[in-house]
Amino acid sequence: MQYVVTNSQMKEAERRCDASGTSFLQMMENAGARCAEFLLGLLPTDARTVILCGSGNNGGDGLVISRLLREQGREVAVVLAGAQPKTDCARAEFAKLGDIPVLSADCAGEVICNADCAVDCVYGTGFHGELPNEAAELFAAAAYCRYRVAVDVPSGVNSDTGELDSRCFKPTHTLVIAAMKAGLLNAPASDMLGEVTLLDIGIGEQCYNGNNLAFLTDDSLLRPFPERGRNTHKGTLGRLVGFAGSLCFNGAAFMCASAALHSGVGIYFSASPVSAVKVIAPALHEAVYVPLPETPDGFVKTTPEMLEQIVLPKLEMASAAVIGCGLGNSEDTRLLTEFVIKHATCPVIIDADGINSIAGNIDVLKERTGDTVLTPHPLEFSRITGLRVSQIQSERLSSARGFAQKYGVTLLLKGADTVIAAPDGRVCVNARACSGLSKGGSGDVLTGIIGAFAAQGVEPFRAACSGAYCHWKAADILSRRMPVESILPTDIIAALPEVYSRG
Repeated sequence: MQYVVTNSQMKEAERRCDASGTSFLQMMENAGARCAEFLLGLLPTDARTVILCGSGNNGGDGLVISRLLREQGREVAVVLAGAQPKTDCARAEFAKLGDIPVLSADCAGEVICNADCAVDCVYGTGFHGELPNEAAELFAAAAYCRYRVAVDVPSGVNSDTGELDSRCFKPTHTLVIAAMKAGLLNAPASDMLGEVTLLDIGIGEQCYNGNNLAFLTDDSLLRPFPERGRNTHKGTLGRLVGFAGSLCFNGAAFMCASAALHSGVGIYFSASPVSAVKVIAPALHEAVYVPLPETPDGFVKTTPEMLEQIVLPKLEMASAAVIGCGLGNSEDTRLLTEFVIKHATCPVIIDADGINSIAGNIDVLKERTGDTVLTPHPLEFSRITGLRVSQIQSERLSSARGFAQKYGVTLLLKGADTVIAAPDGRVCVNARACSGLSKGGSGDVLTGIIGAFAAQGVEPFRAACSGAYCHWKAADILSRRMPVESILPTDIIAALPEVYSRG
């Protein structure tokens, strides 16, 4: 498991690791070795690389990288961005450089501009405030390099808050050491990290002292399904009822249902307005259809008779329910959503218009007797919290965790850094991003996946974590075969069997 930590938590984990027998110097060697391995795989053999080193331990990591690249025959130079190394570990590594050229910052501009790769090891987690002009000039020169690799944290970024100096180092790749730094998940830092890679340097889980904020990197999440015996049948694999769709948004119901059926659920009941059922049924034969009354324009019409005679019986036999995809934000949707919230004892996953419809009465969530998962994007989350989107994006971890604990729900806050928060305080982050998911309908697919997992008995927090990870993994697989601009939500569904075969 990888963790998400504050700067002080990272320092404490390193101290515990040192006390357990892996010295600070060995951790520096490990960090440098992992970074060098990455660079050797990334860069052409004739690439010219310049390592920008600060005076602390982040600079020490850079000195290790320099030595290891030179040992592999790569052309490399070191630029001291300020004073000589100050820490014992950094001084020890500086003494090992041998014949590697070492330049001072005031005469390195041309060398940096002509390099193929600039590696930023200036500040790491130690930055706050404003950059010195000398450092900002180095980073401006580095902007001409084709490859720009930040080690741990791009210099000029506050790794506790995500705030940054606009003149910061702007990487094409960020190599995060040991654990994700919490501030990197907040805007504006989260928008400028480039491709993010986490590197294990041998700090064991016990060194994090029960930290309950984790980073999703574990491929065991690809198969959250319960074991299937010889006598397994559809009734033992969950009954998921989906209140979704309308004449205008029938695709939302289709994609939610199809994703759920591809994700192992035994029976899917598609509860949609009559006109939506007529469109969906010819294309999806595996669902059981539950036609709902509708308004003249094809949206759900919620009546007391419908709630008592159709909705309640389905909730009583369901092992999970999803609601909201494509229903339309209306008074009828609100009545249906609140009825499901108050009467379903099974897990309920609320998405899209289900969330929007209860924004004016969010305290209804406190009337739930069963598990609940909400899956808002930042604007939907803004509607139910009253927070500005900019505030949410700069405080993603704390705002998601606070809401989950206040309302007793699992909260999946969508975005490039998807945050999943449990009511007991656990938080996981999926910072794997694929722009192929940036299309209408992707959220409906995610809701269907999570609903299928929950219907099969997967604990809601794990269902949400696994759903986010599998959703991304499908897009990642597809991005290796086609341009990300061409990926459709239905392509994501078609790739799910390959995702699950990898678990």
